[in-house]
Amino acid sequence: MTGPTSLHDLVDACAVREPGAIAVVHGATELTYAQLVVDSHALAGDLRAVGVGPEQVVALDLPVGPRLIAAMLAAGRLGAAFLPLERRDPRARTDFLLADSRPAAVVTADGIRTTGAAGLRLDERLPVQASPAAYLSYTSGSTGEPKGVVTEQHAIVNYVRAAVAEYRLGPQDRQLQFSSIAFDIAADEVFSTLASGAALVLRDEDLLYEDVEDFLRRVEERSLTVLNLPTGIWNQFGLALRRRPELRLPAALRLIVVGGEAASPEAAAAWHAAAAHPGFRLVNAYGPTEAAVSVTFAELSAEGPVTIGRPLPGVDVRPVDAELRPVLPGEIGELLVTGLAPARGYLDRPEQTTARFGQLDGERYYRTGDLGRIRPDGLLEFHGRVDDQVKVRGGYRVEPGEVARALLAHDAVREAHVLPVARESGRVLAAYAVPVRPERPPTAAALREHLSALLPDYMLPASLTLVDAVPLTPRARSTRPR
Repeated sequence: MTGPTSLHDLVDACAVREPGAIAVVHGATELTYAQLVVDSHALAGDLRAVGVGPEQVVALDLPVGPRLIAAMLAAGRLGAAFLPLERRDPRARTDFLLADSRPAAVVTADGIRTTGAAGLRLDERLPVQASPAAYLSYTSGSTGEPKGVVTEQHAIVNYVRAAVAEYRLGPQDRQLQFSSIAFDIAADEVFSTLASGAALVLRDEDLLYEDVEDFLRRVEERSLTVLNLPTGIWNQFGLALRRRPELRLPAALRLIVVGGEAASPEAAAAWHAAAAHPGFRLVNAYGPTEAAVSVTFAELSAEGPVTIGRPLPGVDVRPVDAELRPVLPGEIGELLVTGLAPARGYLDRPEQTTARFGQLDGERYYRTGDLGRIRPDGLLEFHGRVDDQVKVRGGYRVEPGEVARALLAHDAVREAHVLPVARESGRVLAAYAVPVRPERPPTAAALREHLSALLPDYMLPASLTLVDAVPLTPRARSTRPR
């Protein structure tokens, strides 16, 4: 791969070309590319002064704003990996992430806090595959605990360059940073924008997404040209647009990228119908956290099939059998990602890393656990999972067992079951709890409060039912004391 080799190199190149262009917008605050680069260098100097160096973790406990973006760049300038923390997460989960990642420093609104882990390097905990670490993100774990994924610079840079080309981003664009900053889609939103010379518009609290008409009005007020929406929200808005055919998309909105779970053909048709202006595009992006955001792109038309498209440059995605051999044309197999995209692996989890990552024909691979097939036209179709892992709330990946274990941590719960259920706007989780003392069961409200203290909002079950007993099914996840 030639050209820039790190995220900050991509941004610096834009700052050199157009230093006065607007890089970040947050409410009434605007930061130019030159200012963003200066701020990131200053913060990098502060981090270096407290001992941060290559292959260390810098946790970012910051509200979404220009300082957060500068901190992401600052970590990379030192060869360190950034870990954005979702400030709305329960304290118990944040404490776990900090204990597991063992950052050398935590950047807060009040300054930089050191942790005593300055000598601990990522490459000593998980071998380097091709380049320095870029960022650390956490995904739901089948053991009941989140697991950290280390993404390297070469993988995310390859993705960002492909996204800029696929989205046709340029200085004329304004892209919304919409998703949780701890979700890997945020890396797409932030760096595809800042690598193209466009303006990154940070979401503020009044940008609601419960009502499509209000959302589109606010999109128009911010002069947004590009949106990257979780599929669940995009599907939900598509249903609303079908019921409100008089609604029209803002004329400046030229592209919506969706990703996270299966896209609805009906929603695609509704979004296209609401776009009265020529040139409007829908792009479906598919990819796991373990493979640098997305590994395929598909253009969605108003009438055509919904697929996950074709792999991006430097990446291959193909269905394979249990022995990692390609399946016959048209057959369904597990999607295997090879090439530049696969992450370094799971932090301090060698067995799980070995089970999912490896080398095949000289290339690194990642076994996604997703099922798919190649159509006669060469496009990839998604066909579900090989296990019980699910995506909920627009694309958040959840192991039901992690939710069940959190529920079982309540001392009044003897058995817990969690399974996905389908709703019109997408899948959600349903939980069932068997009380230790049926004659004096805990209230559902008490159990919800218990879960809220342990799990992020997206992992909370949509329904929670107390039952005397629940028969096991192939789709239910259950945990019992041993």
